[in-house]
Amino acid sequence: MVMTHRDTVHQLEAEFADAMNRMYAVGNGLARLRAELDRESPRAAAAAETTGAGRSRPARAAAPATSPATTAAASEPPGADLTASGTPAAAALAMASGANPSTPPVVRPQVVVTPPPLPAVPWYRREGAVTRALALTGAVVTLAGVAMLLVLAAQQGWFGPVARVTAGAALAALLAAIGVRNGEEERRRGSVSSASVALVATGAAAAYLDVVAMTSGYGWVRPSVGLFLSVLVAVGGLHLARRWDSELLGVLLVAGAAGLAPFVARDFGWVVSAFLGVLCLAGWWAGSRHTWPVLTIARTTPLAISLVVGASDSPQGGVDAVGHLTVGVVVLLSTVVTSTLAVRRDPRDVASSVAVGLLAVGALACTAPLEEPSRTLVLTLAAVVLLATVTALTRPPIGPLAAHLVTTVGVAGTVAAILAIVSGAPERVIGTLLALFALSQVTLAGMTRSRLTLYLGGGSSVVALFAWLEHPLSVLSVDSAIDHDMAAALADSVLIGALAVAGVWATGRQLGLRRDVRLGAMILSWVVGLLASATALVAVGTLVGRAAGDATLGFTIGHALATVTWMVAAAWLLLRGLERSRDADLTLRTGLVLSGISVAKLFLYDLSALSGIVRSVAFIATGLLLLATGSLYAKAYERSRLEP
Repeated sequence: MVMTHRDTVHQLEAEFADAMNRMYAVGNGLARLRAELDRESPRAAAAAETTGAGRSRPARAAAPATSPATTAAASEPPGADLTASGTPAAAALAMASGANPSTPPVVRPQVVVTPPPLPAVPWYRREGAVTRALALTGAVVTLAGVAMLLVLAAQQGWFGPVARVTAGAALAALLAAIGVRNGEEERRRGSVSSASVALVATGAAAAYLDVVAMTSGYGWVRPSVGLFLSVLVAVGGLHLARRWDSELLGVLLVAGAAGLAPFVARDFGWVVSAFLGVLCLAGWWAGSRHTWPVLTIARTTPLAISLVVGASDSPQGGVDAVGHLTVGVVVLLSTVVTSTLAVRRDPRDVASSVAVGLLAVGALACTAPLEEPSRTLVLTLAAVVLLATVTALTRPPIGPLAAHLVTTVGVAGTVAAILAIVSGAPERVIGTLLALFALSQVTLAGMTRSRLTLYLGGGSSVVALFAWLEHPLSVLSVDSAIDHDMAAALADSVLIGALAVAGVWATGRQLGLRRDVRLGAMILSWVVGLLASATALVAVGTLVGRAAGDATLGFTIGHALATVTWMVAAAWLLLRGLERSRDADLTLRTGLVLSGISVAKLFLYDLSALSGIVRSVAFIATGLLLLATGSLYAKAYERSRLEP
């Protein structure tokens, strides 16, 4: 780039301004030093005079002979211009020669000349940008060509399989050899370039695809032999990623080989998933000393996709189903272990938790083609292992680890348990088992004060509530109640009511939980508890009425009892709201709302749904409760006012 005269002038101006700033700094420093010396000299003289004349008479301390100008000079901050003749050089010479420092200084503002900003450098002129772009593009194009050589040539009948595999192997060896030679030379000089990394990655990925073609594409070797060869190729290529500390090499090798392996094999069979599993585990080994999130995602995503797609295409109970499940379970358990090691080293390694989540989805999907009771057994074992792992990750000597990994494993175990219940239990008891599972988690959360267990129990409770909702809907009309399984409705409603109570208790046991969270949990528990109590009472009434020969009468009695029960609960809340406690205001408002709901149910539902003497009794009982509650509330309110 040729500099013009204007550029030369700008450069000289900038250099001149910099030189002036340096001279000002030197002059200011000398002025401050001179002022400090002048302040200290009179004090020393006064001390000497006092010591010498102490035997005759007290001496008067000499006043400091500093001038206001000198004081001002001493208090000036760095960067101020303190000169006696207008230039920093003159000020420095005057002070060095002993000139009078009381000469009023001339304060000049410091002039800073900002050089013009440098023009932005285009991305293609940045160091290594073009090389990296060409290397990545070349790797993708070359691997696509190798895949077409192995696939399209077979489809079109171009030269024989031996020639295709031999050509692919020769190309892979040539690229890897050139890349290794150039990379080692560059490593001795400093760092390995993107070009060498791309050559090695392309060669190793091409060799891996060659092994896939020999095993799954052409069937020349048994799967066990092919997998052994794939381990050698993957370890050989990823060894250089460890040696060169190159995440790019690992990503290109793993992503290239994993992305094209299903197309080379022309299916998503279990052998392809096994090849991807080898890449997944070898990829972790390559980056085990570093936090390489891109490599972590690149090695797990293709395998998760292969497991899901393969499970959906596998026949029920076939060999492919068992093979996919075996690969999924082995890789998932291995990834839980490797992610634990990674998060222990770097708690911010969220990608390791994402890897566990992806592979958990793939492994759980592999249970779909299994036949019963194998599917339920596998899901139950998976739930037990994963939930036990959560306990180990939160306690010494392994834990406590970062919350993102513990949460991911806990969610996977909870989902496995729910799937085991849904898939294996008889339809009549699915809701009961889901409610029991949620109740056990929430109770454990209250006993251990584990917030994670509470959150997992909350998720299970949501699933259990959705399964239970059919029971409250069935008691809205007498016809649906008579046709419904009231025994199951009674059992599930009792468990859901217990779950609501346990939820309030477990939430109250948590330390450091926000007040709005506690309030939300309490309100939700009250709503669920009211619905559960009404459903349980109607179920009892219907069952008793059915046994007595009049299910309709039992249904109406159950609803009347539900209304009265709600009013009793409202009265209890209103009276307790007068106590002096932190939640007294909330309790009082809840009692008022529940009273309104009870009266609304009485007029909007019971008036039309109930009939005869039952309706009259419901109105009378509710009215008497309201009157009694009002009287007791007035007395309690008066007592609370008189208490100190």
